[in-house]
Amino acid sequence: MRKAFLKPPVKRKLLVIFLLCFLTATALQLYTFGFADNFFINWLRMFVVLFVLVAGTVLAIVPGVNYLVNKSSALLG
Repeated sequence: MRKAFLKPPVKRKLLVIFLLCFLTATALQLYTFGFADNFFINWLRMFVVLFVLVAGTVLAIVPGVNYLVNKSSALLG
């Protein structure tokens, strides 16, 4: 049997992050620059930056800090 590449909770988190970054990038691009000639290139750049920052924070940094705090509190307490 073939294993899933991503577990369902991670897929759900990525989908929520994708939708939030999509809407945020669209709103920010339209509010700041309007629908200019290079809308799609600027929007894609903004979307990728937001997605990487938010996904990295939610999926790597926060769980990592949580793990380190739990381990250190177990050692000290």
